[in-house]
Amino acid sequence: MKKQSYLLRSVSVSKAYGETPVLSDINIDLAEGQWLGILGESGSGKSTLLRILGRFQDADSGEVQFKEKALPLVSNALIAGHESIKLIHQEFELFPNQTVEENISYSLRFYEPAYRTERVAELLEITGLNTVRNQKAKTLSGGEKQRTAIAKSLAEQPDVLLLDEPFAHLDNHNRRVLADAIEALRKKQKMSCIFVTHEAPDALAWSDRIAVLRNGKIIQYGTPQEIYSHPINSYVAELTGDINWLGDEAAGKKQFIRPEKIKITKNPEKSKWLGKVETIRFHGNHWEISCRNKQGVLSFYRNRKDVEVGDSVHLTYSLKDVMVIP
Repeated sequence: MKKQSYLLRSVSVSKAYGETPVLSDINIDLAEGQWLGILGESGSGKSTLLRILGRFQDADSGEVQFKEKALPLVSNALIAGHESIKLIHQEFELFPNQTVEENISYSLRFYEPAYRTERVAELLEITGLNTVRNQKAKTLSGGEKQRTAIAKSLAEQPDVLLLDEPFAHLDNHNRRVLADAIEALRKKQKMSCIFVTHEAPDALAWSDRIAVLRNGKIIQYGTPQEIYSHPINSYVAELTGDINWLGDEAAGKKQFIRPEKIKITKNPEKSKWLGKVETIRFHGNHWEISCRNKQGVLSFYRNRKDVEVGDSVHLTYSLKDVMVIP
């Protein structure tokens, strides 16, 4: 079998600040063209891991490999960072009094003018920044700053892009615009990317693989489908989406089912749960309905509002959709 090659890899990376461990034995890898999402709550070590991968900080132990070769210590380098690995911080690091076009062009200042003009125009088009190309960075919205920072980092076509909470602090409109820009970049630039987020929907939507980070440790690693449908424990199950606990199946095990797997049935013989509608919440593209009986509460989703608070409803689901967790 052919050995899998990786662009970027961490091998047993650990880091502590004083007596406080931040990362413990982190092993992740990124293949060419792949998007890896690091999902975890605030304080889980996500940003520290990105800084180590981007060569702005040294690990206490372990190493970072790029194209199968160990990278030297940051403390031994004249300049932090790596020319083939670009890290975009949440602060964006733009020149506030320069325009969008000037910020992007600055990264190409040592290239021929004709190529610089062509490359900047390409990135402006892909990231949807043409309409603000002549605006100063300090006047941009959060989403426009984020896209400008991405375009600036991609100007020299790095091998790996590192994104720190790319969707943080953006309203819905700017999230959609940024999402469209990222999708265009994935297709046209064939980017390899590691991004960290505390938002499960972003990790599930954009990742080819996800590493779930908790208290500085990778507790599950897999595809978005594996992470969502077969979480390794209760923490991952609840982190990645809404769940309904169904109680113990056996000693030491729990059962749960996702709300989207539960349906209303008109046939009492198919019913697995009979209860009274307690709450109905509108979420734009669906209603979230909670139904209670003596055993507890089940929440489920409907794309139309066809029940009212106080109604008795029969609910059903397929046993294959019930997940068991140790």
